[in-house]
Amino acid sequence: MMFQKAMIQDLKKNLFFTLAIFASTTSYELFAQTDASDFMLSGTTIVAKDVKLSATWYRKYLDIAIKEYKPHQHVKMKTGEFSLYIKQGKNIMLKSQIQFPKGKKYINGITKIGFSSNKFEEVKANLIASNQKILEDITEDKNLEMRYFLTTDPDGNQVQIFDEPNPVDSTITKAMFFSITSSDYINTMKWYEENIDFTEIQIVDESKIHYQNLLHKGHVIFEIIHLPYESLETTEFMPLGRELASFDEIKFKSGAGKAGTFEMDNNANKVQWLR
Repeated sequence: MMFQKAMIQDLKKNLFFTLAIFASTTSYELFAQTDASDFMLSGTTIVAKDVKLSATWYRKYLDIAIKEYKPHQHVKMKTGEFSLYIKQGKNIMLKSQIQFPKGKKYINGITKIGFSSNKFEEVKANLIASNQKILEDITEDKNLEMRYFLTTDPDGNQVQIFDEPNPVDSTITKAMFFSITSSDYINTMKWYEENIDFTEIQIVDESKIHYQNLLHKGHVIFEIIHLPYESLETTEFMPLGRELASFDEIKFKSGAGKAGTFEMDNNANKVQWLR
């Protein structure tokens, strides 16, 4: 596949670069830092209206295991190396309840999380059988050469499911995608390229080229959706004492993943890279 070939070429370049460094130094730490092949999406936090309802949805449809449940406080969940933390929001406002000022229709922020599944058709069938919303039916992403569909969790957060065939009987769910909507998408792309070493994916399907950029690093695909410049920042509309039901932060991990601190990207999204 085109995207996979591009990733292999990038990995070959990284390997050549790291070998050149290794030839001039015996530092294993330096060698490890230049290898992007183990980079992954390791976690996200959701602010939810009802943690039990939200956790049940992710367990039922995506087979993400519940590791800790504290009623009306939080739920800790896990699939593979990815941790999903759902925390109870205070006086929650859903995105559907936002009263937009005149001329503004969108907000900046983390808008989607995506998972690949080897039970792609089954996941969609289960959602439909339970009358869950399908925002976008099965579509072939020509830039990634992967099939996907788009649904929403109980708080209206968008969840994108990708098809990754695997003949094993067990369900394999991998976190591998996230999306940010940004009215300053040029600087958003620069921030992730300069701070986390994401690289742009060549666009071959021009039907979305005017409002979408795709980047990748290791096992992670990053989508930037272009918004009008006048779009809202979260702090512009949130009333005092209320929280927005949303993806609140994202975490990345490289290798063993040493402790790190959260930073703010150019859109004030909380981002943590454990390396």
